[in-house]
Amino acid sequence: MTADPFDTDVAQVARPAWQVIEAARRRHLTAQLVLDTNPPTNVYLRDGQVYFADRSTDGGLGVRLLVEGVISREQLQRSTLQVSGVEHLGRMFERDDSIDRQAVELCVELMTDEVLTHVADEHVHGWRLQMYQRHPGGVDRWRPIATPPITEETAVVETTTVFAPPVAEPVVEPIVEPAPEFPSISIDSLRSGSIKDEVAEAVRQALACIEG
Repeated sequence: MTADPFDTDVAQVARPAWQVIEAARRRHLTAQLVLDTNPPTNVYLRDGQVYFADRSTDGGLGVRLLVEGVISREQLQRSTLQVSGVEHLGRMFERDDSIDRQAVELCVELMTDEVLTHVADEHVHGWRLQMYQRHPGGVDRWRPIATPPITEETAVVETTTVFAPPVAEPVVEPIVEPAPEFPSISIDSLRSGSIKDEVAEAVRQALACIEG
């Protein structure tokens, strides 16, 4: 199906290409946007994000990557699948893990940026939006599915702090040392008159206990 990113019944009027691209982005579309430039420009979007752009006269993506030197001929052969007569690179990195993924993705980004900056200020008199049309080379499959945005509800859940009940510290009982036992003076010693010797012995024992 085709659609208009501006969603109006007014006939298409000449607009800068960047306005048409931004209108499709703001609506978070997944589609192929064909701009009536010379030659026609293809802009591929997924969930409103532009993941690739090229001109209708550009060669196949695999050959362009080969020319740019980011993959070798052997890597291109191993990583390419023929689907309905079209070279499909959607499983490139799974089929050949020797390919430098960062170099390939950066090269594709630079190709896309070059096309967009070239046509941005060019006035286009017509465009066509083919909904859910993907790039035939499978570039969109290189990127993971976008994660859902954080809503107010999920933000509250993620920022809520759970407080644990305080843990009572164990009570440490003080250690009480038993008082030293001092020898007592008997009544018989007082009566027998041997109090002096017994007192001396008691004092000696007391001093020994204190020193101990």
